[in-house]
Amino acid sequence: MKLSENIDKVVWSVLDKGLYVLYGFVSLLQIRRLDPSELGLYGILIGIHTWIFIIVDSLLLQSIIQFGFKTETEARANTFALLFTVVFVVFFSFSFSLLSELWVQIFKEPGISKVAFFLPWLSVLTIPRIYCLKFAFKHSNMLNLFLVNAAFFLPMSILTVYLYFTKPTFSFYTLMRIYFTGTLISSLTAVVLLKKYIRLGFNGNLNVKSFFSFGLPMMSYSLFQSIPRQLDVLFLQYFFQSKVVGIYYSAKTLFRLFEEGINAGFGLVYPTAVRLIAKGRNNDLRSLIVKSTSFTFLLLVFLFVLLELGGTEFFVKLLLPEKYLLSISFFNLMLIGTVFMPLQLSASVLIAENQAKKVAKYIFVSSIFSVIVFITVGLTRNISLAPLGLVSYYAVFGIILYFYMRDRYHFRFVELFQGIKDIVNFFVEKRQTK
Repeated sequence: MKLSENIDKVVWSVLDKGLYVLYGFVSLLQIRRLDPSELGLYGILIGIHTWIFIIVDSLLLQSIIQFGFKTETEARANTFALLFTVVFVVFFSFSFSLLSELWVQIFKEPGISKVAFFLPWLSVLTIPRIYCLKFAFKHSNMLNLFLVNAAFFLPMSILTVYLYFTKPTFSFYTLMRIYFTGTLISSLTAVVLLKKYIRLGFNGNLNVKSFFSFGLPMMSYSLFQSIPRQLDVLFLQYFFQSKVVGIYYSAKTLFRLFEEGINAGFGLVYPTAVRLIAKGRNNDLRSLIVKSTSFTFLLLVFLFVLLELGGTEFFVKLLLPEKYLLSISFFNLMLIGTVFMPLQLSASVLIAENQAKKVAKYIFVSSIFSVIVFITVGLTRNISLAPLGLVSYYAVFGIILYFYMRDRYHFRFVELFQGIKDIVNFFVEKRQTK
C-alpha cells in the first residue's frame, strides 16, 4: 500500500498514459488538416467502435481477472472470453454495417455509410489487442501494457507526422489508414508479449451460467456508462450536424486524456482490490480507496485550475485553426466533470466485492440524467451547452459514489487531500535513507 513499494507499477502506468497525452497532441495535427464534418464522421466511428469493446470488456473480458486467480476456473474463463468476444464483435459490427442505409436516413448524414463500411474490419482487427491486454491488467504488468500501447500510438504518431508534412489536407480515409496501421501493429505486439500468460482449455468447473452471471451485471454497468461517454456524438449528430460533432470531438480529444487517467487508475485499483478482498485485508482495502482517490483528485484539480485560467485558450489558439475555436468553450465546460472523476475509482472496489449490480444502478441513474440533459440541449439547439450532458453524468455519478463511500468505508471529505500528506512523507523517507 506504500507508494515506494509500487513505484515501478506507478511509473509504467504514468508512462503509458503519457502515450495518450502524446497522441492527444498528435491528434491536433490531424485536426488541423481536417474539415470539422470529416472529423465528426471519424468521431462517430471511434465512438461506436469504443462502445463495442467497452461492452466486450465488461461482459466477457473482465472475467479473465475475476476467475483468473483460481486454477480450477482460469483456463475455461480465458477460453469463454475469447470465443464469445469473437462472436459478439463479428455479429454486432457486421449487423451495423448491413443496416447502413437505415443509419443514413435516421441521422440524415450520407457519410454514415463510410462509418458502417469500416467498422467491422477495424473491430475484428482490434480483438487480439484488447483480449491480450486484459492479461497485462490481471498480472499488473504495466511494462507490457506500456509496450503494447506504444505499438499502437507511436506508429500512428509517426504516420500522422509524415502525412502532415506531405499532404495539404486530410480526409476520413486518411484517418482510417492511420488507425488501421496502429491497430494491426499493436495487436501483433500484444500477442507476442502476452501469449505466455494465456492459458486456454475447457478443464475446470466454471460453467457458462456462472461466467455470464458475473458478466451481465458488469455489462449493464458499462452499457449505461458508455452512453454519455461514447455515444454522445450520436446525440449531437441527430440534433445538430457533422460540423458541430467535429468541433465537439476536437474538444473531447483533449478531454479524453482525463478519462484515460481514470481508466489507468481503475486498471491498478481493481486487480489489487480483488487480491485484498480475497485475503480479508479490509484495512488495506480502505487505504487503497483513500489513497487512489486522493492522488487522482489532487492531480485533476491542479490541471483543472491551470486550464480554466487560460491554459485551454492558449493551447487551442496555438495548435488549432480558427474554425475550431468553439472547442475552447466546449472543453472548459467538460473540465467541470474532472472534479468528480476521482470518486469513480471506488466503483472498481464495489465490483471487486461482487457488487456490480449496485454500481450498475448508480450508472443507470447517472446516465438517464445525462440523456435527459443531452436531449434538452438538443431541443433548445443551444450549441454552446453541447458538453453539458457529459458533465452531468460525471457529476451525478461522483456524488452518488461519494455518499456510498462515506457510509460504507467511512470516507471523509477531508481525505480527498490525504495525498498531500503521503507525498510529503514519501520524500521525507527518501531523504532520511540517504
